[in-house]
Amino acid sequence: MKAKSLNDNLEIGTVKIKINNLSNQKMMADNSNDQPEQSNNIKNMVASAKNIQNNNNDNNNYNYNNNSLNTSNTFEHNNVSPSTIAQLKKIVNKADILNIEIINSLRLQNNLKIEINALGMISNSKRKAYDGNTFFGFVENYNENEENDETNDANVDTKDVDFIIKPRENCPDNNNIIGRHFRIRFDINTMKYNIKDLGCGYGTFKKIVEVTKLKDSYLINIGNSYIVCTFGVDEYDLDGKAITDADKILNIKVFSEVPKASPYFFNPQQFKKVYVGRDISCNIIVDDSLLSRVHCTIEYKDNVGWVIYDGRYEDDDPSKYRPSTNGTWLYLIEETQIDDGMIFKSNQNVYECKIIKQDQS
Repeated sequence: MKAKSLNDNLEIGTVKIKINNLSNQKMMADNSNDQPEQSNNIKNMVASAKNIQNNNNDNNNYNYNNNSLNTSNTFEHNNVSPSTIAQLKKIVNKADILNIEIINSLRLQNNLKIEINALGMISNSKRKAYDGNTFFGFVENYNENEENDETNDANVDTKDVDFIIKPRENCPDNNNIIGRHFRIRFDINTMKYNIKDLGCGYGTFKKIVEVTKLKDSYLINIGNSYIVCTFGVDEYDLDGKAITDADKILNIKVFSEVPKASPYFFNPQQFKKVYVGRDISCNIIVDDSLLSRVHCTIEYKDNVGWVIYDGRYEDDDPSKYRPSTNGTWLYLIEETQIDDGMIFKSNQNVYECKIIKQDQS
């Protein structure tokens, strides 16, 4: 059905659906997160996508704009009580250990392992706070050529990060990525490690390897493109009749090298499954060379809601499952539990997590 744009709304037939201030601005992209060796200029695209996400999240702490993802991170200063640190010290020898291995990076050593326990990064922490938090980020005036010089830490502000992420060589916007990129925190209540993006840099994304329930304003990275998922309609139809299950209507806005002026809308009464990819058979066709023919599958499940799978997924025949080449990635706006084998990426680095059980005897 043909739709026409009405300012900040989209009219489809007799139903007017709110677009949530989606911008029609053309976003420029380069070939970034899945291919670290290629130039990266996608910050504006991610920032625009995150702006939509933040406009729809009243509990959000971030203040992004279209020019920078950098924040002061003032809301993430430690504030860990002495009593909590004392509790962490008591259980540190019994709690699981988190090993993080860098599996793809141009600026960091591949196969480098970062070991974290309940108190934080075990060795070579720059912050040396040991309060249950481990912060990854980039610091001002840091000279990697002096990394082994004992005087180097005196010349830079390393108190805010434990592990320094090295930016691209000759990167013109290094000043815009100064700060904490993401945090790993040991939760003393669940005895698990959690990860969360802190709004600085190019975003932290978890690789989707199993069915994942979509929430309002979720940001998904596929290839060089991004999609933002929202739900619902904001008005009745012209006959004054309420729309049945209006909050179940899925709205998808695509951010890619080829801009999409209008979002897509899917009513579960008409669409139970939505395919996203390069193939002309997909419900959402994205012109992106890093996408698979069918890159991800979005499905409506009764009593669950909308869910997303990586690749092409068929309920009736799991043997037909075909994962995407470059993965489907969820932006970690929420603190997310780290599971054994979890893969995530941040600032052109890809990491794999291993949970190691300690001897309880």
